Parts: sequence; C-alpha cells; structure tokens
Amino acid sequence: MLLYLLGMLGTAVFAMTGVLAIRRQGVDVFGALVLGVVTALGGGTVRDLILDVPIFWLLDFNYVWVAGGAALVTFFLARPLHRNRQLLLYLDGFGAALFGVLAAGKVLALGHGPAVAVMLGVWTSIGGGIARDVLASRTNLLMSPEIYATPILLGCSVFVLLHGVLAPVPLGIACVLLTFGLRTAAIYWHWHMPRHLSTHRKTHSGDDSAH
Repeated sequence: MLLYLLGMLGTAVFAMTGVLAIRRQGVDVFGALVLGVVTALGGGTVRDLILDVPIFWLLDFNYVWVAGGAALVTFFLARPLHRNRQLLLYLDGFGAALFGVLAAGKVLALGHGPAVAVMLGVWTSIGGGIARDVLASRTNLLMSPEIYATPILLGCSVFVLLHGVLAPVPLGIACVLLTFGLRTAAIYWHWHMPRHLSTHRKTHSGDDSAH
C-alpha cells in the first residue's frame, strides 16, 4: 500500500513538473493536460509496450486521474507553484529514483536480463520527460549538462547487481535512497557533467530541461 501511494505521489509530481517546464511557452490548458500526463505516464507506457505486458494505467486508471488532476492544478496555480520549484525538483528526484528501481525490479521479475532491467529502469524515469520535450519542441533533458539520468543509472545498476544477493525490499530502499541522494546533491550544488565528459562549454544552473 505504501509503495502504491508513493507511486501515485511520484505520478502527480512528474505531471506537475512537466507542466511547469513548459509554462513559459504559452501552452493552453489542453496542451498542459496532455503534456503533464505524457510526462507522468510516458516512460512506464513505453516500458510495458516493450515488455509486451498490460500497460499499467489500463489496469489502474487512477494513474491517469492523478496525472491529469495534478497537471490541471499546476496549470491554474503555476505562479505559486513555480515559487516552490526547488521543492518540486527534489520530489521529482525522489519519484525518478522510486520509479527506476521499481521498474528494474519488475523487469527482473518477468525473467529478463540485468542489462534490460537497467535500461528500462532508466527509461521509465526519464522517458516521459523526453516525450514531453519532443512534443513541446524543447531541448530535452539528455541534451542538458545537468546530472539527472546518471544517478538513476547508478541506482538501477546497483539494484540489479545485488538482486538475489540481498533481500529485495531493503536493497530497493537503499538504491532509491542512493539515487535520490545523488540527485539531491546535484540539485543543491548545481552539479553538472565534467567538461571532459560533455560537449557543453557553459553550465546553466537551474535549467528547466531537467523537469
């Protein structure tokens, strides 16, 4: 039950940050609704299509209601919410960490290999944001120097490597905390990829591209 509620919270936060990321582009209420839902559900949808399993929000339509409701609330309360954008970024980081590890566990439970589990764990966390940026004609988060996907990759990799060695629940909690801790540090200290590992020549702290 707790994981379910946390998943719903993560869905809502993804939708909210998705709308805030495109608010300056003059999007209307319908566009905000669509982009918020895509941000929240896009990664998991593609994951389930790849795995050839029932799409999660078709099994529980509450995910759509939560994502849509959060997107609409954010559209109408964009200004006060944007003042708390830093808090939303932290919550977004927790949601990404949770979704990545849960997705990796789901892939392993279906009998797929470690590499597939890591790949789809990362995709579940960042796929919706990439889809949103493509639809909104924005620079997507993979093109930003901000450290966003790397903590998710690390957390999912540790989870997969130690899966079957340690108890799954403590391992999952530890990997979520690891991922979230790294993402929190990246937000707080404005960490970016080292220059020799990036083609970017300038850093842009506070970039909206990392939803």
